[in-house]
Amino acid sequence: MNRSFYALLVSQTATNLGFALYTMSVVLHLYNETGSTALSAAVTLVSVLSRMISNILLPSISDRFQPANLLKFSQISQIVLLAGLIFLFSHQMTDVMLMGIFCVLALISFFNGIFSPIKVSMVKAVVPKMQRVKANSLLSSVDQTFLFAGWTFGGMLLAFLGKQYTLIITIFLLAISILSLFLMKISQSPALHPNVRMLSSLTAGWKLLFQDKGLRVLIIMDLIEAWAGTIWIGAVTLTYVEDALGKGESWWGYINGGYYLGTIAGGILIYRLSYLLQGRLIIFMLIGSSAFGILTFGYGFVSNPFLALILVILMGPSYQLRDLAQTTMYQNSADEATLTKILAAKSALNELIFVFSILGIGVLTDLIGVRLIYILSGVLLIISSIFGFIQLKLQGKGNALEAGSLEG
Repeated sequence: MNRSFYALLVSQTATNLGFALYTMSVVLHLYNETGSTALSAAVTLVSVLSRMISNILLPSISDRFQPANLLKFSQISQIVLLAGLIFLFSHQMTDVMLMGIFCVLALISFFNGIFSPIKVSMVKAVVPKMQRVKANSLLSSVDQTFLFAGWTFGGMLLAFLGKQYTLIITIFLLAISILSLFLMKISQSPALHPNVRMLSSLTAGWKLLFQDKGLRVLIIMDLIEAWAGTIWIGAVTLTYVEDALGKGESWWGYINGGYYLGTIAGGILIYRLSYLLQGRLIIFMLIGSSAFGILTFGYGFVSNPFLALILVILMGPSYQLRDLAQTTMYQNSADEATLTKILAAKSALNELIFVFSILGIGVLTDLIGVRLIYILSGVLLIISSIFGFIQLKLQGKGNALEAGSLEG
């Protein structure tokens, strides 16, 4: 790996760790000041909606600015907005202050939403094709390690330092992210197209997603898995721990921590065995997808908390195998400018599905029970992997993705 990749690694890790600490600070502040669980939960909803909007607009923005400059601008904007948030936190909570906090929250999430699609396309720019599986797995495992630490110890940090100082630490992390981006060297920047009509820019990624046979299959699988993935939001996992396992909040923490541990281990394992995935990305993606579905299906029947914890830990490597193979296929399929548009459209669709499923999953859990939710989600994931196998392998629609080119 070269220096530019490690600079991007540091930038991503600092950004995501900072975002985790900032989210915890905002949720805690709103809950302490208003006592409203609904307002605290609205933080997630506003963040998702704002990231979805940024992903919809990103293709047009990326035609006019270089990716590295966009990342730097998004990080600097977040630092300014976080400073504004510290100012709002220092004042008594009123309706005006509450509206101000949510406006700042929406803007921070908007700029944060730019990071992920561009980051994936920049990995393509700085890492040779044969090393991308290894690069993606290293990015994922390091990121998951720091996120695990952030979500685990963030509460203690907030208790000792308070919300304002935790936000200052977030600003410091974003400053590290910006400095890392200045260390990146990209030999050939993508061509800009400032004169392209906005509508053409906005729809380019969507057209490719649904016109290319292989990408169309991947996005259908993604959407199915996004519906099923809502079962891992906090409210549903807590209900499962209490109703199905008969345990309390401590086991809720163990289950969440076990999944992070599994994803970290999965990222390290794939990093070590990345050579096995070269030329076999589709089959390994399908293996990971089907294993994740089978484990989720079995998880719905479990009553022993230790067995549930083992299954959750095993889900981590399965999900990583599926996700890293798929990410690498996207990277191999198009140039950086086109890839940004494709990933922005994909992220916007996933965020939209996530919003609707968040709104319905709680009601559905109350109607049919939390066990059946996990069982049905496991069935959906298995159906997704079978669909992918038929379309990508048996019908050969994934051949172009495996070779590294779009069919159009």
